[in-house]
Amino acid sequence: MRHAQLKAFHAVAVHCGFSRAAERLALTQPAVSDHVRKLEEMYGVQLFNRTPKGVELTEIGRKLFTISERQFEAESEALELLSRARTLEEGQLTIGADAASHVLPQVARYRARHPGIAIRMVSGNSADLLDQLDAFTIDIAVTAERPSSEAIQSRLLRRDRLVAVTRREEKLPRALTLEKLSNLPLVLREDGSVTRRLLLDEFRARGLKAQSAIEIESREAVREAVAQGLGVAVMSEGELAPDARLNTVKIADWEAEMAEWLLCLKARAGLHVIRSFFDESPAQASGVHNT
Repeated sequence: MRHAQLKAFHAVAVHCGFSRAAERLALTQPAVSDHVRKLEEMYGVQLFNRTPKGVELTEIGRKLFTISERQFEAESEALELLSRARTLEEGQLTIGADAASHVLPQVARYRARHPGIAIRMVSGNSADLLDQLDAFTIDIAVTAERPSSEAIQSRLLRRDRLVAVTRREEKLPRALTLEKLSNLPLVLREDGSVTRRLLLDEFRARGLKAQSAIEIESREAVREAVAQGLGVAVMSEGELAPDARLNTVKIADWEAEMAEWLLCLKARAGLHVIRSFFDESPAQASGVHNT
């Protein structure tokens, strides 16, 4: 069976006649009839009942039409995807970020250069975003963690120091030790947060234990909880929006930094819409990492 024969059959079925199918395919009616006739003869079947009023699908014709409909829908989707990716004149890019503030400047530059690309942004912690990347739910992830998987391509976006964030009214010194921090009420992110893991791992390594903590799922909610006096948080300096209610305090005996990585599946890195976004990213000192 040739593709042209199946295409001619499908067009006749969709347009309920050979003349309209020929117009749609930019072929002559005899050419379309010949394709369908050869398909029927090749397999010894009748796909259409010819009547004075037009054509009707036979039982086998209806079954074949169901299959061909799926095939040509997939073909149309594939052509649309390739066309959008090639021209960057239209299409969609879905970006998942653990902190949108880290990537918004790059999104703004990208939108100015490619205004036809619709950008959708979702939020989540690093673990959730990696799962969504693997599931093709998002195209690009911006996370504080660079996975070791060989299926992931990564680029370092930025590095920022971790600091303690307190309510401005709190009478705390300009610098805290980790031991002092562990004895304060803490506002922690949920499991899966890299900031939380780094802090609690460091506590364990030093034989410290958080005395009191409240767990909150989003960065915005963490900042608000600190502003309301519920505790002290540890956050990256790069994700702190100006807020007159908050103070940042250096952690004197911990030089930890938070990295932000731009990630995509290596198998999809060649798609123009993804590759062009990576190309917009300013290369950091460590450059591009293919991991």
